[in-house]
Amino acid sequence: MTDDPIHAFLGDYAAAVLERDLARFLDLYAQDVQVFDSWDRWHYAGREDWGGMIAAWFDGIRDVRVRVTATEVTTWCDTQVAGGVATLAFTALDAGGEALRAIENRLTVLMRREQDRWRVVHQHSSVPVDFQSRQVVAR
Repeated sequence: MTDDPIHAFLGDYAAAVLERDLARFLDLYAQDVQVFDSWDRWHYAGREDWGGMIAAWFDGIRDVRVRVTATEVTTWCDTQVAGGVATLAFTALDAGGEALRAIENRLTVLMRREQDRWRVVHQHSSVPVDFQSRQVVAR
């Protein structure tokens, strides 16, 4: 088991997204996970609920592969819980691996140790929104 479950999660998350591997992706999450995502809905309750959104996302990106890159990662961990924050860049790649477009969001995760595994129990994604225009603020 890694001493840094957040970095391990980020690596596994990126690999699962690149391969559109739903089972691998969902295995990162506890059954009772609570997710506040930046897209579509206010809240996802439980792995099955979150899985429906991820399955639809993976189905919607069949024409590209998505590379996820984490930067500005900060983590903390004790024996039973871990947390971290990062900026994630999602880059759509064509069949030749060339970047087509990219978006960024902020991610916060809380994990707990479940027997011999670390799993996400809470995830929160966000993007800043300009108060006046109500548009996403880009860097």
